[in-house]
Amino acid sequence: MCALEERVVRTVRRRHAAVGLAVTVAAGLGSRRFPIGLSVWDKSLGDALYTVMLYLLALLLRPGLRPAVAGAAALSLSIAIEAFQLTGIPARLPRALQVALGTTFAWHDIACYFAGALVAVAVHGLAARR
Repeated sequence: MCALEERVVRTVRRRHAAVGLAVTVAAGLGSRRFPIGLSVWDKSLGDALYTVMLYLLALLLRPGLRPAVAGAAALSLSIAIEAFQLTGIPARLPRALQVALGTTFAWHDIACYFAGALVAVAVHGLAARR
């Protein structure tokens, strides 16, 4: 592939990641803003989508990443942020950062991060085959 073709492919991948990111953030915020009394929607979906958001951010920054690498990076960062909550520091940060980072460690969140990473890697892998 020539340099121009590579740039076009990276631009298209970044565009796809940006659109996916916008949809993911909207869905995650929607699941929190409009609770329906179902834990899967009200809590778990937003946590899984947090990792999907990080996955798409990784692809936005590095569009050539393989799905497994982007998934590992997103999952690792999600777990690191969750572990950071154990320090108590996020609870003392401004409200906007508390919302972004969370303030209370939960094993349930980590399970949701794994689910989000697995789904992101699977969807990306299937899309890459097309």
